[in-house]
Amino acid sequence: MKKLLIAAAIFAASYYLYNQSGSNVGVYADDGLPQTILFTTEQCGNACDEMRRYLKSRVAFEEYDAFDNGTGHELYDEYGGTGYLPYIVMGKQRVTGPDRGAVISAVAAEFGLGKVKKREQEALQRNFDSSGDARVVMYATEWCGYCKEARKYFEDNGIDYVEFDIEKDRSAKRDFDALLGSGTPLLYHGYARMSGFNQRRIDNQLNL
Repeated sequence: MKKLLIAAAIFAASYYLYNQSGSNVGVYADDGLPQTILFTTEQCGNACDEMRRYLKSRVAFEEYDAFDNGTGHELYDEYGGTGYLPYIVMGKQRVTGPDRGAVISAVAAEFGLGKVKKREQEALQRNFDSSGDARVVMYATEWCGYCKEARKYFEDNGIDYVEFDIEKDRSAKRDFDALLGSGTPLLYHGYARMSGFNQRRIDNQLNL
């Protein structure tokens, strides 16, 4: 279990899985509803194939080859593509890499909680206080080294956060699974998902 979570955390961190950096240009229809674009390429292989199938179960989307010599490449650059595929633009949300959990966050952020599954809704509601304000939530384990780094960083910088131990709290593990967590720490600020401890990304997300 520990080896699996550690490997998944390293994989997740390497992909910058939920990434709002790059272009802030949103994709919206004339009626204001968010639109979704999936960027792939033939060389992407299983990662793009799996994301294509998963995205079809969630939202309507258009697909472009990110590295063609025409519209696809132009749009990829315009919407902040950085070389990692698959790459999804959903309204103003960005999902980089094969992280289905990040798609859940993006759908909720752009379309509202009513557009995600009931268990996902319940899990995402943990990320907001009673006033509806976003809070920092960390799914963690006691032995996880990166979790210890995250705790120390939050405490040293006076960042309020709520921690759920997925090995001691059954409801937390159920929510972690519903959100397709694959490694610890899994961090949220509202709908924004951050897999693994990355100080720069946390600073950007919290405007520190």
